[in-house]
Amino acid sequence: MSAVVHNSIPTRVLFVHLLLLSIAVAPHYQHLSFWLVGFYFALALLRLAAANQTEKLPGRFLLLLLSLCGFAIVALHQTRPVSKETAVGLLVVVLGLKLMELRHRRDVYITVLIGFFIIITQFLYDQSMLLASIMMLVTLGLTMMLVEVNFIQPLKSPWFSLRKALILIGQALPIMVALFLLFPRLSGPLWNLGLDGQSAITGFSDTISPGSVSHLSQSRAVAFRVDFSGQIPEPKKRYWRGLVLWDTDGYSWTTGKPVYGKPESYRVTGVPVQYEVTLEPNHQKWLFSLDLPAGNIPNTHQLPDFQIQTKKPITKRFHYKQLSYTDYSSSGLSNAKRQQGLNLPDNITPRMRELVSQWQNSAASNRDIVNAALRHFNQQAFIYTLSPPALGSNPADDFLFETRRGFCEHYATSFTLLMRIAGIPTRVVAGYQGGEINPHGEYLIVRQSDAHAWTEVWLEDQGWVRIDPTAAVAPERIERAIDLSNLAEGAPIQFQNLDPGLLKNLIRQLGFGVDFINARWHRWVLGYTNQRQTELLSLFGLDFLKRSTLGFAMVAVASLITLIITIGILRSSRKRIDPILKSYQHFCKKLAKQNLPRFHSEGPKDYAQRVIKQRPDLADSITQITRLYIGLRYGQVNSGETRKFFNRLIRQFSP
Repeated sequence: MSAVVHNSIPTRVLFVHLLLLSIAVAPHYQHLSFWLVGFYFALALLRLAAANQTEKLPGRFLLLLLSLCGFAIVALHQTRPVSKETAVGLLVVVLGLKLMELRHRRDVYITVLIGFFIIITQFLYDQSMLLASIMMLVTLGLTMMLVEVNFIQPLKSPWFSLRKALILIGQALPIMVALFLLFPRLSGPLWNLGLDGQSAITGFSDTISPGSVSHLSQSRAVAFRVDFSGQIPEPKKRYWRGLVLWDTDGYSWTTGKPVYGKPESYRVTGVPVQYEVTLEPNHQKWLFSLDLPAGNIPNTHQLPDFQIQTKKPITKRFHYKQLSYTDYSSSGLSNAKRQQGLNLPDNITPRMRELVSQWQNSAASNRDIVNAALRHFNQQAFIYTLSPPALGSNPADDFLFETRRGFCEHYATSFTLLMRIAGIPTRVVAGYQGGEINPHGEYLIVRQSDAHAWTEVWLEDQGWVRIDPTAAVAPERIERAIDLSNLAEGAPIQFQNLDPGLLKNLIRQLGFGVDFINARWHRWVLGYTNQRQTELLSLFGLDFLKRSTLGFAMVAVASLITLIITIGILRSSRKRIDPILKSYQHFCKKLAKQNLPRFHSEGPKDYAQRVIKQRPDLADSITQITRLYIGLRYGQVNSGETRKFFNRLIRQFSP
């Protein structure tokens, strides 16, 4: 029944309503000012405290002061005059202020509507499956509130409200799915308004200095995920090439001025590896591919040294397909690149040159010098650590002869300088190494903790050859992930156990399951782009529907469906008359034949009283019929025997 007799809000309904609205607002503490979210919760607690004493709620003057206070908080904590934070903040303030006016059931409708808008604003910041699930439950709860306040008496069981709310949402789901699949897709997500700042974890920049990679590696955040068409390569072949750094001032390494042109010539052996990468937003331009990339990615350009760059920084998840060869050899080195690979900074020390001279005196080839350097890292007291001690203005010399404690960038950059001193063209490559296979989806998870730097040396008979000096110190790095539990300064890196134990393995498998669900959510829901929509339409032979054509078709179909539903409702409302009402109308017709018609504005009781005044002889029959009618139609009387008795009285009634 939709009529509301009592306007007051039951305490139970008020408590649940405030709880649901607070859950809808709570995630905004990550994006809005603490004072702004705190302002809302203070008002929510005040309304809860006055649950049974609405006269203690603020009057007009105090409510005006609270409004000015809320708007002042919004204004003082915004760095830009127009931003989504400003709009969302105002919405939160308005909801809190409306709670101060939450006295009657009609006020619940307004706060529920504002709550729905608050739920939508959450997706301006986060589109994870966890948040979507929580907000869906809040939506269900708010819909239950609408069902609850539309009844005269408070419902004894919440299951009735839940069932009605599920029916309403279930009726809307097909329309929602149809709109999601068929509504013309924009080039980017609808929630990406270009007003948000950089909130993602920043990946590699075009400069590497001591500590930059180790700092990045202390995060377990996902860098990208990879779905392979075939078998996943073994760990020692999972080098994800990103940046190639040529130039150094003795402290930092940079990519130098980008040179566009044909890639370096190379020869490949074996079969290519095909895969698809889902790169998390990192606000950089670099893409990562298995060494050596051979595919062409749309809207990107590939530098001669196999760096792949996008035209704009990656501010949203980026999907791309790639083709790589893990077994290759290169040939041909220009004089300019040879010289660039031999350039040395001004802070090369005599003891660095003396160390290289020792290797040269006992070497017959450049390969022997490389091997001698690797033996030096392996046999001397070098320690692989995520928290190396601070270095001075000459980090390579300090690392090689003083601290001997460092992460992959220390080994790669110092090894590169030693090789250049020996006259071997060398460059630093930064990216990721390894990755974790998710057994639930058979895809690879590459995390920021897999960030890595290595070296490429030019050997005349082999071309550019990957050399990983870190592997000479810690061979486990190639096969096992880093354990981030011990980050004390200078402490050797610990690696994760292959058999962590029953409890840790259970937690790990649970994490894999959550990541699998999230990955598929990102791929098939958040990653449902215009291209995927076109592919879906082509499966049904509807690929001729493009953009505006699809939009017009959606509007036409929606209008037709709405018309059909409306006609169906109107026809069913005419045909489906309540049997109790139909019997009562028959009763009224009998009285109308005796010049006692019922007026349109007259209720059953008023009608009965008027008829009895004119026909006292019918008082008993009319009173009994009217009482049963009100009980069956509006009250709690609903037994089959009572309905039969009511119908029999009307049949027997003869005025």
